[in-house]
Amino acid sequence: MSTGKLTEPRVITDINQRTVCLLPLGFYFTDARWEKIWQKYEEKGDTLSMADLKVLFPNEETVQNPSSETGNLFKRKDESNRWTRD
Repeated sequence: MSTGKLTEPRVITDINQRTVCLLPLGFYFTDARWEKIWQKYEEKGDTLSMADLKVLFPNEETVQNPSSETGNLFKRKDESNRWTRD
């Protein structure tokens, strides 16, 4: 994955298409963060919850204050398969 802020929520899956985690819109993604996510997933052996991500990334606002708490809710995907707000 490339470095930068996510422009839409992203589901990360393993090679067997099992969900690793759901990263929120605006999450700042780097190689180091990618490694932290995979290391925690391998340790846990299960999907990472938002609580897991909060511990991994205590300074990441998009994880500490997810959309449900900020009122920035996504209702549906548009014709380009992007999340939209109504």
